[in-house]
Amino acid sequence: MKKIIGNLLVLLGAIFMTLLLGEATIRLLYPTISNYNMEMWRYASDLKQPTANPGLPFHHFPDKEGDYYGVHIKINSMGFRSRELKAVKPERIKRILLLGDSFTVGWGVPFEETYSALLEKYLNKKGNGAEVVNMGVGNYNSIMELEFFKLKGLELSPDLVILMYFINDMEPTPALTTSFKYSLVKNSYLVAFLFDRYIKLQPLMNKSYDWKEYYSNLYKEGSPGLSTNQEALKELIEICKGRGIQLLIVNIPELRVLKEYPFPSATEFVRGIAREGGVPFVDLLPDLAGEEPSTLWVSPEDPHANSKANAIIADAIIKKLMQDPSLLRFPR
Repeated sequence: MKKIIGNLLVLLGAIFMTLLLGEATIRLLYPTISNYNMEMWRYASDLKQPTANPGLPFHHFPDKEGDYYGVHIKINSMGFRSRELKAVKPERIKRILLLGDSFTVGWGVPFEETYSALLEKYLNKKGNGAEVVNMGVGNYNSIMELEFFKLKGLELSPDLVILMYFINDMEPTPALTTSFKYSLVKNSYLVAFLFDRYIKLQPLMNKSYDWKEYYSNLYKEGSPGLSTNQEALKELIEICKGRGIQLLIVNIPELRVLKEYPFPSATEFVRGIAREGGVPFVDLLPDLAGEEPSTLWVSPEDPHANSKANAIIADAIIKKLMQDPSLLRFPR
C-alpha cells in the first residue's frame, strides 16, 4: 500500500510539473503562437468582470485597457469602449447608445475607425451636438444587451438606442461562476491554448459539424435560447417606448457569405420583431453584399468587421438617420 501511494504521489507530482512547465512555455512563446481564439480569451480574462446576475454574467471592468489582436482597447470609467462622458447628459446634446457584442466593441479595429466613433464624428461635423456611447461587450446576446442597458444605459438618459443585432444573438446566456474552474480558465494560458486546439480539431472529430447549420438551428422552434432572447428584444422595445426613447434595430449579416446569403430566415425573424413592435429596422446586407467577403474581415481567421466594413456600416446608419429624422430630432 505504501508503495502504491508513493508511486501515485510521484505520478501526481510529475503531472503537476508537466502542467507547470507547459504553462510557462505557452506564456513564454505566446507572442509567436497567439491567434484569434487566444486573443479573445485574453480579452475576456483581462477586461471582463463577472457579476452575480444570471442574466448578465459579465461586463467590462471600468478603467482597464490593453492590446488585443493588434488593437488597443481602452474601457472608460463607466465600463464602455468610449471616450469619457458624464452620466448627466449635457444640454442641447443628443445621446445615442449602441448596444451589441464584439462587432460593436470594434474587435480588431482602432477605436477611431469603429462605427460608433465614425457616427459621432459625422453628426458633430454636421454641426449637431451628439454623443455616441459604445456599450458593446464581446460575447453578449440579446438578453445580456438588455440587462446591460437596464443596469448602465437607462441612467444616461439616451435620446436614441441603436441595437446592433448579429445572428448569434439568439445563443443561450453563458453561465459564469467565481469557482476554481472559472479561475483556472481565466488565468491559465495552457488551458486557453488547449481549448484553441480543441476548437480547431472539432471539424476533424465531428464531420457532421457545419457552422451554417449551427446558426440556422438557433432559430428553430425549441432551440435553447430562442424564446428568452426573443422576449428580451420585446422587453427592450417596450422599455424604450415607455420612456419615450427612440429605438433603431440594425441587422449585421454574417460576413463569410454575402451573395446568396444563407440566413434569410434569421434576418426575417428579427425584422418581424421590429415590425411587430413598430420599430425602424435596417438590414445591412444590401450595403455589404457587393463586397468580396474577405475584404471585410479583420483577418483571414476572423470574420469580424474590419475598418472598411465599419465604415460601410456607419454610412448605412447615417443614411437611415438622415432619411428618418424622427429618430434623432436635434434641438434648434
